[in-house]
Amino acid sequence: MPEHIATLPTSRDAAASRRGRNLRRVGIVLMCLLVLAALTGLLGPRAAVTSAAGGGYELTVRHAQVTRPSIPMPLEITVRRDGGFDGPVTLSIGKDLLDRADFNDWYPNPDGETSGPDRLEYEFAPPAGEVLHVMLDARTAPGQLPSSQRYAVAVVDQDVVMVETDFRMTVLP
Repeated sequence: MPEHIATLPTSRDAAASRRGRNLRRVGIVLMCLLVLAALTGLLGPRAAVTSAAGGGYELTVRHAQVTRPSIPMPLEITVRRDGGFDGPVTLSIGKDLLDRADFNDWYPNPDGETSGPDRLEYEFAPPAGEVLHVMLDARTAPGQLPSSQRYAVAVVDQDVVMVETDFRMTVLP
């Protein structure tokens, strides 16, 4: 019976030793960069604002740019129209965005809603003044897979899109 059974090669050449050392160094640097990105907030939730103007309307949407499942997801929509609103204001939102949300309520609540094949339209009473501000109380739905998609919000007047803005939202694990 042998007295000693080796589990490693008896000798490593200098090139293999250098290669192993360099790979460990690269791994340590990558891990440090990941920790640094997390500490500076690059991997955490972020909100952004997109705006568009057209048809006499100015549309501004504050939305989640980077989010994670089960955390609050900002969605604030502001519609401005010089001279005020003549009638109800209809907001059109892609169903795919609302599918990503575990949503609780609108502030203010819409007076009506209509569902289309790929969009939902919410009708709000005309506000006093030139600005309608709508907020959605929602969280990014639990169990979301990592993804980055584009979503759209529009102001619709008698089935005609007056102004539309789109944005990208990234869901991280």
